[in-house]
Amino acid sequence: MNYRQQRGILISKTKDQIRRIDADTYEVWSQTTPDVRYTLRRTAAGWDCSCPDTIQHYCKHAYAVEHRLGMKARADRGMLIHQSKDQVERLASDHYLVRSQSGNGTYEVRDFGHGWMCSCPDHTHTGSICKHIQAVQWHMGERRTIRPHDDTHCKFCDSTNIVKKGYCRGKQQYGCKTCGRRFIQNLGFEMKHTTPEHICTAVDLLYSGLSSRKVAVRLKLEGIQITYRTVQNWGATYGKLMEEYVETICPQVGEEWRTDELHLKIKGKKRYLFAMLDSDTRYWIAQMVATHKGNDDVAPMFMKAKEVSGKVPATLISDGASNFHHAWKSQYKAKNPLYKDTRHINEVAFDGIHHNNKMESFNGNTLRHREKVTRGLKKEDSGILTGLQIYHNFIRPHLGLPDGQTPAEAAGIYVQGMDKWKTLIQAAAKAKRE
Repeated sequence: MNYRQQRGILISKTKDQIRRIDADTYEVWSQTTPDVRYTLRRTAAGWDCSCPDTIQHYCKHAYAVEHRLGMKARADRGMLIHQSKDQVERLASDHYLVRSQSGNGTYEVRDFGHGWMCSCPDHTHTGSICKHIQAVQWHMGERRTIRPHDDTHCKFCDSTNIVKKGYCRGKQQYGCKTCGRRFIQNLGFEMKHTTPEHICTAVDLLYSGLSSRKVAVRLKLEGIQITYRTVQNWGATYGKLMEEYVETICPQVGEEWRTDELHLKIKGKKRYLFAMLDSDTRYWIAQMVATHKGNDDVAPMFMKAKEVSGKVPATLISDGASNFHHAWKSQYKAKNPLYKDTRHINEVAFDGIHHNNKMESFNGNTLRHREKVTRGLKKEDSGILTGLQIYHNFIRPHLGLPDGQTPAEAAGIYVQGMDKWKTLIQAAAKAKRE
């Protein structure tokens, strides 16, 4: 780490030193001259700063903005490289060449089986997912934008020559002038007696903290007569549906993962919920319910996290439980010198050099907050846990991420539309139909 990067990190940690103008422009206060601010604009090569520093693209102010943005800075620069012509060259399915944006030739981006590796200084020194790896991932289509379902086509003949034909049971009905048939655009909500908007509202309220009974009372104020059992069924059904879909999307998580367990009750019996969390993006990668705290094998959760993310981390942080160490050794410990080796840190303390505070905060604010409302779970494969994982990753903006991002957005997965629940449900239903 050079001295400009060190000073940039100090600036980013100081309050009110960075101001966002738009998605590509920031202002940073001068640390030597009072009442002077420097403007930084994002380019494919890095940042253009108005400060007098002669270094190009990487002055201390650029490092300050990058540290504040975290993974998002590299992701955006990787997208710019991908959008530029002839910047990424494919040699094989696991071997790419990416041109240097500062004119230093090309860098090799390769996958030896445990995640992408790059020959650039950023990845070599920090182990992070550099902009060149991000560009390759954009080039391969691993990055994903989930768009709302297109309601302008006939569901029978795919014609765009459709008109509105009144309402049927409170739902908008359409007529196709090509095939002459009438239909309702209800992808993912077939055979439901209420509108998709009301169902999405119920699912959102359920996972944001309300009990199923209070959600039913809330919908009755809008004239929707349902029971709390219906709300629970909606949450479980759509939670499972979306889980099958989002597991097919590879999140671009960071190089430091954390794991821990949380005590909860299932059918009145003591159980433990294990979770795997990414430190950089706060993405909840995998989960598992077990009977014992330090004796049950958690290797299946480690394996699922590896399958979902398509990589292993450079660092794994956990407490001193032996089952974490055994799972790390069997799943993440490199058995080939070409593979990336994972360092396991299992000596943590709240005030020590290594701590697991991010995981403890996740346990309290996400899991415990919801478990108190439900007063325990009814079964181990409850849809509540699945839906809560989707709510955490894709719906709720995370306070620890810049610009109100969700963990999924920080991991390169973007859900568009005014109602993200509806977008996810319809995308999952369409993928299952295909």
